[in-house]
Amino acid sequence: MTDLGQQSAIPRSAREEHDLERRLASVFRALSQDADVDLWAHRPADANGLLPMNAPHLYPDPARSELPSLRGATDAMAMRRKWSDPELHRQMLPAAREERLIVEILEQFRCESLARQAGVCSNLSQRHAHWRSEYLRSRLHETHLGMLLYTVILVTRSVVNREPIGREDSDLVEESRFELSPDLGPFLLPLRNSRHDQRAFAEVARDLARTLAGRIAAVEEREGTRSGARERHAAPSLPLVFDIAEDLFAPVPEEGGGQLHLARGYRAWTTRFDRESTIAEVVRTESLRSGRTAIAAETARRSVPLAPVVSRLHGVVEAAKEAHELVDSEDGVLDPSRLTRLITSPGDPRVFRGRSQRAEADCAVTFLLDLSGSMKPHALGLGALLDVLVRALDRLDVSTEILGFTTNAWNGGRVRNEWKKAGSPERPGRLNELHHLVIKSGASSWRRTRTHLGGLLKTSLYREGIDAEALRWAVDRLRSQQAAKSAVVVISDGLPADSATAVANGDDYLARDLETTVAGLRRAGDIGILGVGIGTDPGLIYPTSVELDAESLGDRASVRAIVDGLCTVLSR
Repeated sequence: MTDLGQQSAIPRSAREEHDLERRLASVFRALSQDADVDLWAHRPADANGLLPMNAPHLYPDPARSELPSLRGATDAMAMRRKWSDPELHRQMLPAAREERLIVEILEQFRCESLARQAGVCSNLSQRHAHWRSEYLRSRLHETHLGMLLYTVILVTRSVVNREPIGREDSDLVEESRFELSPDLGPFLLPLRNSRHDQRAFAEVARDLARTLAGRIAAVEEREGTRSGARERHAAPSLPLVFDIAEDLFAPVPEEGGGQLHLARGYRAWTTRFDRESTIAEVVRTESLRSGRTAIAAETARRSVPLAPVVSRLHGVVEAAKEAHELVDSEDGVLDPSRLTRLITSPGDPRVFRGRSQRAEADCAVTFLLDLSGSMKPHALGLGALLDVLVRALDRLDVSTEILGFTTNAWNGGRVRNEWKKAGSPERPGRLNELHHLVIKSGASSWRRTRTHLGGLLKTSLYREGIDAEALRWAVDRLRSQQAAKSAVVVISDGLPADSATAVANGDDYLARDLETTVAGLRRAGDIGILGVGIGTDPGLIYPTSVELDAESLGDRASVRAIVDGLCTVLSR
């Protein structure tokens, strides 16, 4: 059992809640033995988005629940991920809502019954006890339907998990249990005996669900005709009864249809207005030249010597070249360590150290620039900084890209307007038009495109900052170069910010996406990531980070700090 420290006081601060979710996500990955899963606002997710796990006890309120309850829910999700095939489960789900409700809950209980660690079993029991308390406090059991569902959940869990029902609960459900015994009884032992076989278990669960569905529908209809306040209080769709998210099972909408899913629970209302352009397409040639002249003057004023920068980077670039070499080649330079092969296997020609025939670069670095409004004052210093760094890397034949991210509009633009026309539904996801800029591509030389750096001084480009989608875009471009060593340097002066998205989804919606994206890239391990904060500490998001003083941007100290960080991430 992983130690998560002392139980947190409630309410938690945003920082405490953030840290807690990260630790629970680590537990989720460890117990499920799946490095690709994560938590998104305490919901399970993987690289394809939210995971369809639907059971009433999986989602305690993260802001109000005690640590043991959150830990138990996380362990339950991990058991589901580990022991349940989601595609098979999807195939076995019945169509009727009442039947799906029963099958969903039973599949979750089946997975939890396969837990072996004593600590996990204890956490699962505690979480379920908390859920039962919440259910009873809500008084849902005071209706016929509420008591029926409560009894089904208690009895089936007890049988599948071999965990006896407590005396108090046993007294509470005695009458309902007797009433349900003809429907439940024939299925309980088959459920227990088939719990190691998902398909066989699902077939029994479907039969049981079909049997109970008629009774549930009859009770719903009868209670729906009543007018008492007590019955109105107990609507069967309350989350405590069943927190099913039907949209998790629905196909992903087509582009333009709203609610586009992009990664790990993150959504965009639409990507129809997003665009990617080169700096030469959006800034006039005269402005590029005048901007370049100003940056060159600033670089000269800062007078950072290039030779030490090149020398410092030389070591890691040479290491990248070595990583590109092939051993056991049939041609190339004779490998001294393979000389004995000439004697022991004279017919084997693999005694040379050759070089990969791939045309890709040994080393590639992408600078990803935040072009949000608050970055305007830093444009000149940022240009001088990049002028030195890219020139140094160019001398070492390192492939470099300079990319920027901003938005086409303030406050959501056309995306927000479409969302409002649709009735402003809750949790719409990202509500702005992305604008990704290629200032220098990896395929172009610095000598031919250095003028493009002048586009940084075009202040009308600077609007809002949606970092994570830009980072995924930059990494995709970087991976396409297939360099032996590669790194992306993200330069920003704060957390992601888009007013329309924040208002509709919460202030930390974009920051969570960035954090999840960085964590996923770190686990993938093929690309180094360096976060550079201008006047702010990026260490909360980026494991390897540098904080720069805005006043010193472009001087020797700032260049040295980034070069050191770059060497660290390229040497990993």
